[in-house]
Amino acid sequence: MACDDLPDDLKILWKEAGTDRPMFSPDQFRQETEKMQARRRKHDIVGGACMALFAACYAIVFFYIHNNTLTLMGSILSVFVCGSWLGSILVERARATPDPGESDSVRFYRAELERARDTHRGMVWRLVILVPPFVLWDIGFAQIFAKAAWFVAPIMWFDCALVLAVFAIIGPLKQLKLTREYQERIDILDGAMRSNGR
Repeated sequence: MACDDLPDDLKILWKEAGTDRPMFSPDQFRQETEKMQARRRKHDIVGGACMALFAACYAIVFFYIHNNTLTLMGSILSVFVCGSWLGSILVERARATPDPGESDSVRFYRAELERARDTHRGMVWRLVILVPPFVLWDIGFAQIFAKAAWFVAPIMWFDCALVLAVFAIIGPLKQLKLTREYQERIDILDGAMRSNGR
């Protein structure tokens, strides 16, 4: 959800926030809200499909690899974590959202901003809890194939480092940055609404 693709009228609104009476365009708010909802639906579909695929793959690994404790633990935790993530996506999608045309467009747009902010904030811990099961699975996999193929262990250790970098550092930092950006947009919108006497 990029923060730099706002319509021109909304860009003007942010620049005029805090001045006497910035102009609002209900249609622009409605259109931007609908675009945000469409992006959220697309992200939910992609994220849900990935979590379902991960859960299925790790469930298969659990049933076919029985000779390594770390791999079994990693598989069980991965199925649980990915399954709970998929469940939260399905619950969020099932939550009813009013049509932008049925409510005040500015308030509805603000609610959508809050929803996006909360989604990114929740992504921080969701990414972090993916680290232990993935790392356990990689280490166990490296132990299984250490004698059969020498090159598997370095690949698995590299994958562990990659998982740590992406899911424990880069991903959470990006999500925190997006959370702050959405909060700034909410604050600016609130200031503009107060300035406009709403």
